[in-house]
Amino acid sequence: MKKFISIILLAGFAISGLYAASEAAISEAMVRQAWHDVSKIAEMEPLPLTIENNNAPNAWVTSGKSVTVTTGLMALLEREEEIFGVLSHEAGHAKLKHYESAVKSSVGVGLASLLLGKIIGGNIAGEIAVGLGSNLASAGFSREKEVEADDFAVDLAFKGGKDPTGIYTSLERLSLHGGKLEPSGFNSHPPDDRRLLHVKNRILARNPNIKFPEVKKQGK
Repeated sequence: MKKFISIILLAGFAISGLYAASEAAISEAMVRQAWHDVSKIAEMEPLPLTIENNNAPNAWVTSGKSVTVTTGLMALLEREEEIFGVLSHEAGHAKLKHYESAVKSSVGVGLASLLLGKIIGGNIAGEIAVGLGSNLASAGFSREKEVEADDFAVDLAFKGGKDPTGIYTSLERLSLHGGKLEPSGFNSHPPDDRRLLHVKNRILARNPNIKFPEVKKQGK
């Protein structure tokens, strides 16, 4: 249960990689301004924002009550629209109460596992089956919430008159420069290609004529 909740809390952008804070194209002032704009457009009280000195590009909402952005993410992103997109995604987790849903879901999975264990008989094979079932249920739930947060980010950009491609190109940069998302058992994030396609299609559904900026791997 603790493992699953931690997956939700660190949702969305955890990947492997090192980026020097001194190379950041996104300044702290830009991050704070973007969070102010996101909160205003989303009609939510701005949660406390922390800039963490950490080379791993990441952003997350903790317990639905605070937001953290790493200096590694600031170094990776190149457009203000991208930090807006990332923070809109995190705002989606908070606004849609994904933390609360995760806690409730974890409790439900735990109870189901307990009952299933009793039915199977509590032997080793049964414990493996129960654990596997719980992990699958948890991962599936988290994937659903990640997609919801992506959709929230796209819709929020249109609502605020912002460039909606920011969330797409930020995810594309993470995919190009970081490779695979950090492993978490059953990966809680949708596969990169499927996730990117979903976001692009949602944007194009709102504006078929929109142009997506080209994203190149840093150093190329």
